[in-house]
Amino acid sequence: MSKIKWLWSISIAMGIVLIYASLSSYFIKIDDWFSSLTLPAIALPSIGMTVAWSIVYIINITVIARTVYYKYYLYVLIPICILGISNIIWCMCFFTFHSILGGFVVLLLQTIICVAIFIMLMKEDCISMIFWQVNLVWYLYLLCLISSLLLGK
Repeated sequence: MSKIKWLWSISIAMGIVLIYASLSSYFIKIDDWFSSLTLPAIALPSIGMTVAWSIVYIINITVIARTVYYKYYLYVLIPICILGISNIIWCMCFFTFHSILGGFVVLLLQTIICVAIFIMLMKEDCISMIFWQVNLVWYLYLLCLISSLLLGK
């Protein structure tokens, strides 16, 4: 029974992450506008971004699966799903509408949500909290990156 419960938890987590990851990637269009941006020195190359986002999505799957499996702190799923929806909105703002300011506002909101999730996990599940630290650092990095784009440096 325990193995089946874990499999269901992982399946649900993968489904949730797959939905928002695929919808986010739908709006990513690397075109002349993005190529014309002067990226700061701290910007990762494309392959680095791909690897980092893959790690973030694996961490999201892990945290969601643990949350679904243990059920006593399901309220953590709400901000995680909001974070996923805001990823879609960020991709629309930045890559489709070419709005650096809009992307900054959404990333600021995402960073605040990440901190809130971190605090919730700190109270409920230390293992998930340790994993979530990577997500927190990633969103802080992205916020620094887009801030430098916004300031033009």
